[in-house]
Amino acid sequence: MKSYLLPEYIVERDHDRCIRCKVCITQCTYEAHYYDEEEDMILSKDENCTNCQRCVVFCPTHAITIRKNPNSYRENANWTQESITAIKKQAETGGVILTGMGCDKPYFTYWDRLLLNASQVTNPSIDPLREPMELRTYLGAKL
Repeated sequence: MKSYLLPEYIVERDHDRCIRCKVCITQCTYEAHYYDEEEDMILSKDENCTNCQRCVVFCPTHAITIRKNPNSYRENANWTQESITAIKKQAETGGVILTGMGCDKPYFTYWDRLLLNASQVTNPSIDPLREPMELRTYLGAKL
């Protein structure tokens, strides 16, 4: 099935420096590189690349460069590039996009900055008229 997602990264290979040792093919767990026997060239499937940089590190001639894809969707206040890509991935795969190591969004982490002032908690209460609090929730008819 043809994918309509833009690849996140583009694998650029300097074919003049490439010695066709196929180290990038054996080291890539995402199958982003393959050897074309007819052309006698190593080519890339950009849609499989996750920018792990393993092929870049292991390439003996430093012929591989990975960069972010400059193509983008037209953004507006409601639909960012990130949200459009997430929706398209979910539509193609039928799954929910998961992230590891916590959230990769720049959200404010409240629990890391929580400050409690324990000096206001006393026992017995200083002001017994305002201190007691009771909360009852009735479900259904009140008896």
